[in-house]
Amino acid sequence: MGYYHSAYFAYGLHIPTTSQAATWTETERLDTELAKLRDRCPDVGHLSAGDYDRDRLFLTTQCDEIPLGQYGRTSTTTAEQRANWDIQLANAIQALGYSEIPDLQAPGWLCIPDLS
Repeated sequence: MGYYHSAYFAYGLHIPTTSQAATWTETERLDTELAKLRDRCPDVGHLSAGDYDRDRLFLTTQCDEIPLGQYGRTSTTTAEQRANWDIQLANAIQALGYSEIPDLQAPGWLCIPDLS
């Protein structure tokens, strides 16, 4: 059994979960629920990544994988594009029931390391 290291550069936000099982369950729920929101949130997706069996959950718009030993650069985005993503993420947060999470941070560019 080997390990696979990578990283993701994504625009979005971290969604706290209570456990690894909760992260996996929530990922399955998001597969279904985000499909229902495609008309309002066409760019919103999700990512689970982290330290081996302790993945964290993220809502993302643009998301690029950066393999180990490489570097990445996001395509140039405009303030207008990021504002549109912010609106889509806010709509998704509300529709998915995450608006009640205390201290939920605003969306931004994230560097997310992953070990699987």
